Amino acid sequence: MEELIFKAVIDLVTMINRTDRDKKMIASAGVEMEAAAFQVFGGIAHLQSTSVGDLANLMGKNYSSVSRQIDKLEAAGLVHTYPSVDDSRIRLSELTSYGKEIYSMINSTRQRLMQEALGDWTPEDKNSLLNHLRRLTDSLNKFD
Repeated sequence: MEELIFKAVIDLVTMINRTDRDKKMIASAGVEMEAAAFQVFGGIAHLQSTSVGDLANLMGKNYSSVSRQIDKLEAAGLVHTYPSVDDSRIRLSELTSYGKEIYSMINSTRQRLMQEALGDWTPEDKNSLLNHLRRLTDSLNKFD
């Protein structure tokens, strides 16, 4: 059973990480952004604020490619970077006001798509899924 659960989780993560789906969502939100930058942008929005190293680890990507995407996001005015107070060698990133506006547009689109996808689910089914996903996350985090 655990192998089937693991496969289902991998299927979900794979579907969520597909750049073709990201491109469609970005276009649907009316935002212009490369799919690779979008993934980094979403990671920064989720972690607010975060270091390049932590973000690269979260995304399973190398430091230099994440750093390049952050540079692009910063040049576009979506992200602000600054040295860590604790260690000036560490560069932290967070969304700018403009970045938060863009993220809000993307998040509205994401919510609409989730509502469409779960349109035939009962509120009880949705609550059950949420509770089980949180429980699974908590259980897996115990092994960190």
